[in-house]
Amino acid sequence: MKHSTKLTCTRLYTGPDGVSHFADEALLLSALGNEGIQAALAVSRIGDVRGATFASLKAGTTEDWHPAPRRQVMVCLRGIVEVTAADGEKRRLTPGQFILLEDTSGKGHITHAASAEDHVALALPVPDAFPAKT
Repeated sequence: MKHSTKLTCTRLYTGPDGVSHFADEALLLSALGNEGIQAALAVSRIGDVRGATFASLKAGTTEDWHPAPRRQVMVCLRGIVEVTAADGEKRRLTPGQFILLEDTSGKGHITHAASAEDHVALALPVPDAFPAKT
């Protein structure tokens, strides 16, 4: 039996107004094939990833307004990070959660390491085709 599932993905994008906004998106994972492990394993391909980086923001530090340097998925690995969109909405990410940053123009967002430990993230550059629309 083919396996598929959806993940909820937080997306931060720049709207036509030049202001960043959050949206909740569904990221579809689809089976690789029809039999055996290929049917049981669901994936969503990112594409060729080059320039992946680990980043650490000291606990309590706030990065003032800045746009994302590129279209990328940020995966929270340690600590808690609070991201504020230019429209005023705030979202917190905890270890294991991720966000698709697409606010590469406009005012951008604020990033705050909101826990007692440093925030550590993995940044994965993504092509325009990711995520595949469902």
